Amino acid sequence: MSEQPKALSRRTILGGMAATAAAGAAAPLAGCANSAEPPQWDLSADVVCVGSGAAALTAAVTAVTEGASVIVLEKAAVAGGTTAKSGAVFWIPNHYGLKARGVVDAKDDCLRYLCRYAFPALYAPDAPFFGVPEFDYRRMEAFYDNGSDAVDFVIGAGALKVREWRMWDLDIPPPDYLEHVPENKTPFGRPLAAIDDDGVFCWGYGMIEQYENYLNAKGVEIRTGYAVTEILTDDQGVAGVQVEADGKTLRVRATKGVIFGTGGYAHNVDMINRFQDMFAYGSCAQQSATGDLIPISEKVGAKLGNLQGAWRMAVVLEQALENRSVGAGMFVPPGESMLLVNRYGKRCVNEHRNYNDRSRSHAMFDPSTGDFPNRFQFMIYDQRTHETVGDGGNPPIKRNESYVIAADSLAELADLIAARLASLGQATQGYQLDADFKQNLVETVNRFNGYARAGKDPEFGRGESAYDRDWHRVWGAFTYNETYAENDMPNSTMYPLSDTGPYYAIILAPGVLDTNGGPLTNENAQMVDADFQPIKGLYGAGNCICAPTRNAYAGAGGTIGPAMTYGYIAARHALSGTSDA
Repeated sequence: MSEQPKALSRRTILGGMAATAAAGAAAPLAGCANSAEPPQWDLSADVVCVGSGAAALTAAVTAVTEGASVIVLEKAAVAGGTTAKSGAVFWIPNHYGLKARGVVDAKDDCLRYLCRYAFPALYAPDAPFFGVPEFDYRRMEAFYDNGSDAVDFVIGAGALKVREWRMWDLDIPPPDYLEHVPENKTPFGRPLAAIDDDGVFCWGYGMIEQYENYLNAKGVEIRTGYAVTEILTDDQGVAGVQVEADGKTLRVRATKGVIFGTGGYAHNVDMINRFQDMFAYGSCAQQSATGDLIPISEKVGAKLGNLQGAWRMAVVLEQALENRSVGAGMFVPPGESMLLVNRYGKRCVNEHRNYNDRSRSHAMFDPSTGDFPNRFQFMIYDQRTHETVGDGGNPPIKRNESYVIAADSLAELADLIAARLASLGQATQGYQLDADFKQNLVETVNRFNGYARAGKDPEFGRGESAYDRDWHRVWGAFTYNETYAENDMPNSTMYPLSDTGPYYAIILAPGVLDTNGGPLTNENAQMVDADFQPIKGLYGAGNCICAPTRNAYAGAGGTIGPAMTYGYIAARHALSGTSDA
């Protein structure tokens, strides 16, 4: 389902085609089966927020602080959504900390970076809107224009304590996830994070607790176990929602707007199979992320976009097969004497790129074989990495985990990997290694060792960017000793694998943090219809909508930053009295 009005293909649309449609008046909702106003309302408020993660709760905080009555509905048994499992980091351009330090994060430069990252096939530096359709450009522009204000607002209200985020023990400003491209003029320091009363980074559950405490003090209860099943409309637009709670059907009125800030469809296997090119074997999203908004928004005419999109990460295959709801994924494969190979026994990606972009390599299609040779990737490492990473890292390279395959030689390791895949049978759709895997693996390791000694990776550029080097130090959690001293090679991210075993392997599979496609929203966070007309009274933010930044994970907190900002935009617009514009 395309998110563009019309063109030869999604990748050849010229900028500005949707602008006039998006600027029009609210769309009629004729033909909706539930268009008649319900005979009675069980609950009523100015603003109804659906979900209880960063997007929905930022909207709720904004609305109640501005004097509106608010109801928050959460279908799960506990509040917080996937935000509660996160690091509570949010990527915000031109925020108060940058300004205070005199760092210039100019609008034109930031948008150039976002356009280049979000729409690499359309990006044209000298074209209007940098080659991106104006509708999409305005959505990213709204993020830049409102992100800093959103953070200032929640801080000023006393709803959330925030400070500039630093990379844990390194205590350095984090690099953006594409910090090395020339379009990124402010490549360090955009992420902020929630902190507790002692100024310590408090993680997602701490962020949600602060928001919840603030809302409770304002008389707003987060109603858990309330699953929204329908969007209710009348001849004026969206009037409220229908909810299932404790076996009862309730109707909840919203006099000024309904704001959805729910999850994607990471745990809806049917949607994964229908919309994704590559099956996502696991996700660290909350299990309540089942894409509920997609079908109910379609019923009121919402236009859908980027349904194939996701915030991606790799997962340990055998962990995910036991339970697709994983605690965490493979953010950066830890280790210096470590590499990833595909079914041919060849490297296929820079192992130290960010999790979202690196994990897209699982879905690279080979038109000659009609297959996905990188669907499963094999993390190969030696005793040095096994001991220096130890029981830390992500995922943990633990000595006794059943998913760790060990052998005395690379040839034996190849045989054991093949046997392990065979033992998994149809769980991997019969996936097999290529006949030349064993020979290629030995050659690939020898080639990698030469790169490590030379300090340069001519195939994939591993270690050339600050992101590779800094995050390598974070996720490695290295513990050196007399046997395995600190890396003295010219490239800090690479070290030759030993000439002798033991060697180890972990099978990695494609997964998602969550998906990021759904109803398309405009720069006011309003969901729009097929003609890009806003649906009056209906708003969206977070992973449940078509992400304003598309599939570009701009930096640490690249999902929560836009989610908070668009929650803020939605609430402000709903209360502005201009919801039909």
